[in-house]
Amino acid sequence: MLDVLVLGRDGRAHALTWKLFNSSQIQRVFCTPGNGGTVQIAPRVFDLDPTNATAIGRWVFTEQIDIIIPADSTPLYSGLTDELVSLSGGVFGPPRAAAALDQSACLAKDFLLRHNLPTPRGRPFNRLDIAEKYLASLAMPVLLRSDTPFTDERTYHDRYEALTGLRELFDASTAAGGRGVVVEEYMTGVRVAFSGFCDGQTVLSLLPARVYDHIKGSNGETFAPAMGAHTGISVYYQRLKEYLHQHVLVPVSQALAKDNLPYWGILGVDCILTQQGPSIINLRATMRDMEAQVVLPRLQDDLLPLIQATIARRLGTLPPLQWRDEATVGIALVSDGYPEYAAVGSPLMGLDALDEEVLVFHHETAGPHGLIYNSKDHRGIRPFEKMVSNFMIGAEPHATVFSITGGHALTVVAFGATLNGARGRAILNAERINLRGASTGAISGSVSYRN
Repeated sequence: MLDVLVLGRDGRAHALTWKLFNSSQIQRVFCTPGNGGTVQIAPRVFDLDPTNATAIGRWVFTEQIDIIIPADSTPLYSGLTDELVSLSGGVFGPPRAAAALDQSACLAKDFLLRHNLPTPRGRPFNRLDIAEKYLASLAMPVLLRSDTPFTDERTYHDRYEALTGLRELFDASTAAGGRGVVVEEYMTGVRVAFSGFCDGQTVLSLLPARVYDHIKGSNGETFAPAMGAHTGISVYYQRLKEYLHQHVLVPVSQALAKDNLPYWGILGVDCILTQQGPSIINLRATMRDMEAQVVLPRLQDDLLPLIQATIARRLGTLPPLQWRDEATVGIALVSDGYPEYAAVGSPLMGLDALDEEVLVFHHETAGPHGLIYNSKDHRGIRPFEKMVSNFMIGAEPHATVFSITGGHALTVVAFGATLNGARGRAILNAERINLRGASTGAISGSVSYRN
């Protein structure tokens, strides 16, 4: 029986904690800093900064934690794996040099271009004057990405506005310590997140997830990451998975090996599906927010052995993954005005009125009750209980009142025999949650992905 620490605060962290909570091989699972949902099933460790590799190493050594699982790549880019490489269990994620491809849009674009991997026409720039000249040579519309961990992505149809936006992004990137800006052609098509377990030699792929990164409002669509996602079960969907595995994920893994970048953990890509084939726009060292929430519930295998095999470089010995044969749809519940602003502190009501097997993963929430870890007497650690299908596992839905701490509060996930069935059930249950000034993400309006 092992002890596991999950690092993260968003919906990915809740989804990972939920999945690990139900592992038969785990004795204790912790999550820090977590959110209102994670503390219902996993104790939070106060005063543990996910970006402080030294402090994390000291704590996991003292508490004899076996495996550390970052939900996002920030701890990896902070050198967590490099600092703790001598631990017997290890970190589920690559060293800093490889994680930099997740954190830096410029490094990722350069990597894709050098290895002739499919990516939109474009280039990274660390000089504004050269970027302006290149932008002038591209046909409209164009897409601009800042080189920061929380990439600001903007699409422009007017050249003058694009030049103004380029200067703004370049200044913002420079101020944040970034390398510059990526300028590339705008690609039309379906956006898909696709990830797999990678040990440097073998890639064991998960399911592709159609993701929605925009929210509809009075002024059209605004870029807002992780507003919705879904997975399908059709023959087309299976063929897409096989194609992305063979022509995208495996070549990326091979390119990492050519660059002598040791890699283990999650290897992911964000793609645009075009008429010419998939085009890579981002590289990831963890699952994408919203991807984790719709993919992990369909995984029937225990997650821990997969993580152990990845760290031990023996993925090639594992059988194919087993999946629940139902589609999933995830809908974000956000405050009105998001992402520009959000009214925090509003209570969340109606979480106890959801259908059976409808899941709610918390993102930016807090609650007055939860599990807190006390290292002296181990108070707050309770025996793991049998999984239940609602938003809190082993907790009483009526006993805790949550409030939102940011614009993106929750993700509601529903299963269905068809994609439209799952979508309808997700919308129906999302509407039962009462959050003052709330709205659902872009996926509630339409689903354009085949089921």
